[in-house]
Amino acid sequence: MDSKVVTNMIEHQVKLIDTLSAAPQPVCHIAFGVDNQYARGMGVTLFSLLDNNPGSLFHIHIFSNGLADSVKKKLLILVAGRSIAITLYKYQSGCFDDMPCIGRYAKTIYYRIFIPLILKDTVSRVIYLDADILCIGSIKPLIDLSFDNYTLCAVNDNKRARSTLCPELSLTSGNYFNSGFLYINIPLWLERKTTARLLKLLSAKGDYFRFPDQDALNLVLEQEVLLLPKKYNYIYDIIANKVSHRPKIPADTVLIHYTGKCKPWHLWGSGPLADLYNTYHRRTPWQSEPLDSPVKHKEMKRYAYALWFQKRYPDSLMWLIKYIKNKYFHVGTAK
Repeated sequence: MDSKVVTNMIEHQVKLIDTLSAAPQPVCHIAFGVDNQYARGMGVTLFSLLDNNPGSLFHIHIFSNGLADSVKKKLLILVAGRSIAITLYKYQSGCFDDMPCIGRYAKTIYYRIFIPLILKDTVSRVIYLDADILCIGSIKPLIDLSFDNYTLCAVNDNKRARSTLCPELSLTSGNYFNSGFLYINIPLWLERKTTARLLKLLSAKGDYFRFPDQDALNLVLEQEVLLLPKKYNYIYDIIANKVSHRPKIPADTVLIHYTGKCKPWHLWGSGPLADLYNTYHRRTPWQSEPLDSPVKHKEMKRYAYALWFQKRYPDSLMWLIKYIKNKYFHVGTAK
């Protein structure tokens, strides 16, 4: 892809903070692709990463369509007193208008496929993380990992996803990785013209994919990915489990990925792993922001069940009544 085209995608680039100076040890580069709606999630992800990796140095690259000043202030508070760098990149308005729009997925899902092109003169490797990930362990083994012959490292999605999507996409390896964690080998990504290949595929078939960016990445990179243990992207879909579910997380888990529609910052997503997430949330500059309340009847119903399970019976009955009114009489803010 023409480097001039890529450069023109970035409207604005600025160092929010840089206290690394002459770093005496390797710096780990982390990238996010978010909008303001996911800024809080990114903040919790970043805080958990720093909290569990006190001996590591990080340069954080945040790609967005423009972060609010309030978000920038919170980020500065979050990293105060740390040796760290944060660079903000604002994409030009409209530069993703032609990308496929599928279901609930915002165009921010495509930010990640341009990151290697934009960072090519800055670093040779970068870890991309979704903003609904919680770090609960050390990533030092990743920093020390060698994968010179692979375009990227990723982690296989769960068995259900693989059994559905491998035959659907004709993936002969039987593997289908989740794109929420990508450890990118930038020189090889560029050498193999990966972004151009992805764009060509998305242009031809993107409207037919269930998960546009993720499906394209798997089809293009099926033979170029080093699969890592699931501890680096432990997938947990809150809504796919009952409110009484008590998941057993392997002791060596490093990154928990809260996939699906329901997130741990949603009140109706309550449970042990949401509780774990919120122990970090309460220690961030976003602590004063309340968790999102239900607005749709299915969310109200699940929250009522969750409150009942917590033995908060009056609150549970109140939300059950709201659910009935919303679903059957269309009373409330959403159907």
